[in-house]
Amino acid sequence: MTGDPVALHRRADESAAAVTTVVAQPLIRLPWVARLATPAALALAHLLLAAGLIGLALTRTLPALIASVAVKSLGDLLVVGRIYALVTDLAPPGASGRYLAVFGTSWGIAAILAPVLGTQLLAHAGTTALWSAMAAFCVLLAALHLRVTPEAPRPPQPPAANEHGSTEPAAAPGPRH
Repeated sequence: MTGDPVALHRRADESAAAVTTVVAQPLIRLPWVARLATPAALALAHLLLAAGLIGLALTRTLPALIASVAVKSLGDLLVVGRIYALVTDLAPPGASGRYLAVFGTSWGIAAILAPVLGTQLLAHAGTTALWSAMAAFCVLLAALHLRVTPEAPRPPQPPAANEHGSTEPAAAPGPRH
């Protein structure tokens, strides 16, 4: 039984992305990945996305497609793993909900515009141009993250021990009689 090549391509793409996202979860918890500063992590994520997209632009075989999607999915995983924390860190105290709402709205707008613009590029320039343009955009985003994305604040350090060896705050003096 042979299937529609487009449907097979779509199933392979979706399957490779899903498997990579599940299997790679422990990778984003590796110490060296966790220690990456936010700008570096997001730049690396976008470079992985670009590499996967270039692979999609050049691929002609199913194994190459699966490998390209796996690389792209690693980039997706790194972006999603860091971007929400960055948005929350950028928000002033008490405003993270509003910041996340605006951020979510921007994803919604992108989800509407991408198919419209992407199909136009696809129709007029072809698949190689579509994937290559997206890869170039990811490289631009990687460079921008290194230039403009602020580093996330470091986690609070444990309090230093006082002269008595305790980390508890000194008791306030009681009332004097």
